[in-house]
Amino acid sequence: MTIIGEYNLAAMVPYHASQMYARNVTSFLLHLTKEGKLQLNLQDEIMRETLLTHEGEIVNARAREFFALPVLQTTPGEEKADETRT
Repeated sequence: MTIIGEYNLAAMVPYHASQMYARNVTSFLLHLTKEGKLQLNLQDEIMRETLLTHEGEIVNARAREFFALPVLQTTPGEEKADETRT
């Protein structure tokens, strides 16, 4: 029987995990910026779900639950969507 693969797989995992994490962080930051400037598009699901605070208010549902704050009636992205519909 012949086994083909890395001799020391455990030593390779952290390196590749770090590369993957760095690529994910880079992609996330590029998604948040346009032409080198931060663009807050609160209708974008990725941005809306990773946003913790907006205009001095904790808007993230999990963070609000952690701090025992009441549930927000509307999320920041919904406010803008409502304005464009009317």
